[in-house]
Formats: sequence, C-alpha cells, structure tokens
Amino acid sequence: MKPKLFQYAACPFCNKVRSILEYKGVDFETIEVHPLNKKEISFSTDYQAVPIYIDSTGTQINDSTPIMRRIDEEFPTPKVFKVDSKEVEKDELWLAWSNKLVKGLPTAIYNSISNSLSAFNYITKIGKFSWFEKRMIKYTGAFVMTLVAKKIRKREQIDQPEEFVKQMAQEWVNGLAGKPFMGGEQPSASDLATFGVIRPVSGLRAGKLLESNLEFSAWMKRMQKTLDRTSSPASKSPLPQSV
Repeated sequence: MKPKLFQYAACPFCNKVRSILEYKGVDFETIEVHPLNKKEISFSTDYQAVPIYIDSTGTQINDSTPIMRRIDEEFPTPKVFKVDSKEVEKDELWLAWSNKLVKGLPTAIYNSISNSLSAFNYITKIGKFSWFEKRMIKYTGAFVMTLVAKKIRKREQIDQPEEFVKQMAQEWVNGLAGKPFMGGEQPSASDLATFGVIRPVSGLRAGKLLESNLEFSAWMKRMQKTLDRTSSPASKSPLPQSV
C-alpha cells in the first residue's frame, strides 16, 4: 500500500514530513486538504488537522514529529533519528530548536498588513481554492494573522522579528560548526525538520532573511540538492515562486 500524506502544500509541519519521505526516496501520495471544509480528512474523527499520514499498513499517524519517527521505522534506510545517546541528545536539542523557529516565523511573515497580504497571495497560489475563496482567505487571513503575530511577539518575547530570524539563522550555522549537515556528512532528523519548516516560506520575507546568511543559504542548497537526488520523481511537488 502506497503511503498517503494529507497536507496543505504551504504548511511547514507538512513539509517536515515531505522532507523525510523525499530523503528516503519513498513513493507516496499527497492529498491536498481543503482548508475550509476539510472533507478529505472527514474519516479522522478525533484529529482534524494536518499533517495526517497513512502508512503502508493502513495505520493513521498524526502530527509531524510522531509521523517522522514512524517513517524512520517504516523505511529504516537511511536512518535519520540517532541511536547513540550523545547524538540523540544533540538531535533532540535541534529538533526543539526547529519548533522554536517555526513558532517565531509568523512574527516576521505577518508583521504588517502589507506583508500579510503578500504572504497570503503566495499561499493561495497553491491548494484547492476558488476565485472567491482566494480573496476571502487572502483578506480575512491577512487581518487575522497580523493580530496573531502580535500575540506571538508578546508571548515569545520577540521584540524585533527580523533580528530574531537572523539570530536563528546564525545559531543554526554555529551548530553546524563547519559540517555539511547537523547530522555530519548526511542529514539527520533535525536537518530534515528544519529544512521542512523553512521550505514553504522561502519565497517570503522571513525566508529571505534566513537565506541572507550565506552559510545558512549554503546549507539550504545542500539540503535541496540532496532531496532532488533522493526523492521519488512521482512525489515531487514544487512550491510557487517568490513573491
């Protein structure tokens, strides 16, 4: 049975799952979920969010990190979650770091109405949207997310969103310590998770701020080149270009 990923194409958590599937060369099916009626995941009565993964045995797994762990068990070559105690500690540290990054990114993406409108213009290029839905999502979404970003700034104590993004890029580079990947010569779970959450925002202001760090940008290119080489051609689904 071909594994299935129920997703939003621009969702960072869904892209975490896509990254590990592509790295392992898994031939999987993607089902784009309508963000308003979510009819594609009506079978999931207890969990109405994405990503949802149906593995090769037909078992449903919810939430990005548990899904990544299941995929690493289901397709163990190459192994991405470390087993050595010291390596496990490091990878868990950077997996937590990627969660901190994804929580803070909205503060730079939706820091003004104009930037929010630009972001939703980008997001609505993909997915199952009618002409009316695109406009409704763009304008209501931009207004709501601008307010949400302000709340996140207060909750996470992010005074300067752009500086936060730049600082996070430098922290990652420092963690690499000159190695190609956080996993050393090959990507680890934290590489795949971090690349996944960044990939869908790479065309937005926050993504460009991250990639203004040349060493961070070089790591992104290494990751993309690796996934281009390993991913199943049938599973490739490019994101829209920058706006």
